[in-house]
Amino acid sequence: MRYAREHKAQTRSKLVQQSAALAKRRGFAASGVDALARSAGLTSGAFYKHFEDKDALLSAICEAELETARRRFAAVAHDTDQLLRAVDAYLSLAHVRASEAGCLLPALTAEVGRAPRSTRRVFERAFAGLVAVFAQSLGDPALASALLSQCVGAVTLARALASEAAQRKVLEAARAAARRLIAAAAAA
Repeated sequence: MRYAREHKAQTRSKLVQQSAALAKRRGFAASGVDALARSAGLTSGAFYKHFEDKDALLSAICEAELETARRRFAAVAHDTDQLLRAVDAYLSLAHVRASEAGCLLPALTAEVGRAPRSTRRVFERAFAGLVAVFAQSLGDPALASALLSQCVGAVTLARALASEAAQRKVLEAARAAARRLIAAAAAA
């Protein structure tokens, strides 16, 4: 029995989404094709009907996850108060603790850095789209890149720290710095 074209697209989307959650929690390199496929209820054989190889899946994950982040921030970027609330939520202990449900950037950027150039190109294009959303709000692509980098770095570092007190300290410092940056951009 042949499946409808929509079924294949839905299955692929589920594979990307579920694999992203697993990879953000356990690491992409540490997750084999079998585990990535199983996370979506598929076999490794079914995986290869959707992706040529594991790197192609990583490219798809980057593209999908960063597009989701871009849309989420685009919805609030025009309003400084909403942008501040979004940054506060990003720089929260909840985000630090729930890597599988959080942003791809603090979870997988280091692994993307070791991926093939084709994957890094996909990542770069998607990242540029995210920076552009922040640039619309801040009026400066360099400030947008700095804010995004600061937020990602803070979450990455907080996840590496053992105590909640140390995590809070990093996140609070990053929130204060982000607020100053956003306020300075709004005043300009």
